[in-house]
Amino acid sequence: MLNLSNVYHYYSGQMAIPKENFRSNSHKKDELKSIYQNIVKQNQHSPFYKFTFSNVVQTYAIGIKEAAMSLENDSESLSGGEDTRNEMKAVSSNESILYAGLHNQVSDDLPDKLSIEVNQLATGQVNVGHYLPSGESSFAPGNYSLGIAVGQNQYTFNLKINATDMNQQIQRNLADSINSNHIGIHASIRNNRIDGTSALVLRSDAIGLPEDDDLQFHFDETYIDNDMTNALGLDQIDTMPSNAQFYINDVKHTSVSNRISLNHSLDIDLLAASDEPVTVYLAPDEDKIADKLDNFLASYNDLIDIARNGFQQKGASRLFHDITGITRRHQDALTNAGIQTDTDGYLTRSEETDPLQVKELFDQDLSDFRSDIHRVTEKMILNPLDYIDKVVVTYPNTTNNYPNPYLPSKYSGLLFNDYA
Repeated sequence: MLNLSNVYHYYSGQMAIPKENFRSNSHKKDELKSIYQNIVKQNQHSPFYKFTFSNVVQTYAIGIKEAAMSLENDSESLSGGEDTRNEMKAVSSNESILYAGLHNQVSDDLPDKLSIEVNQLATGQVNVGHYLPSGESSFAPGNYSLGIAVGQNQYTFNLKINATDMNQQIQRNLADSINSNHIGIHASIRNNRIDGTSALVLRSDAIGLPEDDDLQFHFDETYIDNDMTNALGLDQIDTMPSNAQFYINDVKHTSVSNRISLNHSLDIDLLAASDEPVTVYLAPDEDKIADKLDNFLASYNDLIDIARNGFQQKGASRLFHDITGITRRHQDALTNAGIQTDTDGYLTRSEETDPLQVKELFDQDLSDFRSDIHRVTEKMILNPLDYIDKVVVTYPNTTNNYPNPYLPSKYSGLLFNDYA
């Protein structure tokens, strides 16, 4: 005998709930019990119907349920709830000094406003060699070497100099060799066009102070023959590496990087030293709100499509009335938020949509609009069959209300449509 329980568990394990609907469409045990009790309660007071459950009617009923679930999910998303901070963005009062960006998930411990003053940026090490006559040669022909230590790594560069090689060409050959080996140092040539000289410049890729040293790189001439360090003047430090120094809410901090992260929620890029504190604060993210609003409008208009197409069901007119009744009752609030209703019942948003008005429209604690959506969609989700054509067979016994245990079975395929 086929064990249907095993079949269901197999498909429920193989076909997961869509991620975007997981939170809203999953329920706790007591919530599922409440849904079942609501179904039974409806059946106690409902006539016994006969209807034709053709493929077209099933598509129509399931379409109502899924569109209503999407509308409820999108409405809940705009209402914020526990995820209000995830609809915010970080704003810097002076983006020439520092830039701020929020992560996708924002910790509740992150303050709404920060005062940041940048004393200095983290810098790397810069060594500038001797300025040598570009068109002359300061080296006798032969083989030369250069030893550089970067952190714990030692690198040796060998260079053959010919009688025809001039100083600038020698500097350029050595710079090309250093750059092609990617040792964490960038080499370049600095020219002085007035007196016709050039110098080799070495910059560390890393910035800030190393943990166990005060330099990012240094030179070791003790074990190398014909070392070029002194002749090129490469051991002359032009800029010492240093850490960034800054204050957050008057508390001093240092960092080896010019990018800092707070509470695993906020990234701040330090761009320049500041003469006065810069304020970083959280504000509604218009782009995120606009995307969520577009999803809401699409779900609402999907229900309008189903109601207008109707699949030749007389109940479609009642479906249309229930949906558009929400917007009729809140027409002024929708208009203030930049949301418009056309003659066919569809919703669109204007370019002047105000994100703050949209948030207020869906605010979880204050919004009658959000409550109306929840009330109407809950009815559609619980009993989408209310909108199909049916014939009354018997009326309920109003003196003794007995639950009909068989009627809830017609909902089972709809209740689990997201699973299998």
